[in-house]
Amino acid sequence: MRIQDLINESRYVKFHPKLNAKLWRDNDMRPEVQAKLLEIARAFYQFVGVTLRITDITITGSNAGHTYTDHSDLDLHLIVAGLPSDTARELYDAKKGLWNEQHDVQIRNLPVEVYIQGAEEEHHSTAVYSVLRGAWIKTPVNEEPTIDDVSVAQKVRYLAREIKGAINDSDPTKANTTKARLAKMRKEGLAETGEWGAENIAYKALRNQGLIDRLADHIRRLEDRALSLEHGA
Repeated sequence: MRIQDLINESRYVKFHPKLNAKLWRDNDMRPEVQAKLLEIARAFYQFVGVTLRITDITITGSNAGHTYTDHSDLDLHLIVAGLPSDTARELYDAKKGLWNEQHDVQIRNLPVEVYIQGAEEEHHSTAVYSVLRGAWIKTPVNEEPTIDDVSVAQKVRYLAREIKGAINDSDPTKANTTKARLAKMRKEGLAETGEWGAENIAYKALRNQGLIDRLADHIRRLEDRALSLEHGA
């Protein structure tokens, strides 16, 4: 099966001539959607529990562009001034993970993924909309993306075997190394070839197949096992 067939079957990448009507009226965000996203952002800010200098609140990703699907998340970013330190980034990521475990927030059946992003952090997206200001920062291009099917297929096949191998192994080092390699591949791919590069599409195809979540669950189980003590005699 060609990777494009796989992607289309999984309903991951599908080009639409118009933005998602659940969120947009033509190119303007629906007022009720904007109001609810700002409410979610305020709730998440309070949940984080530390003072942040918010410079903007944005959405990015497929639902800010033309390649959304019924399963696409709504990526809501709280933009903070400057470049977060490693300690701050760890806190932000931990709070994001805890929030997602405790909440299932949706906008018209679209899951809302909340994230804290430094204004000076590197970020790659084909479209960015300021929910705070009600205006486009980076307007989406109404043009169907070109995907290198062969390169994506090769990466998906190789990485799927590696992930499955790590999941079937009890060695936490192997699992964590695989996770780190995936993250590095995606980050470097975004920097070099953008959102529609082979690395990012391969990562998303693997995620859409559930392999990324399975790897994360496996790592958590290994960590729990290592921290546990079996019953004594």
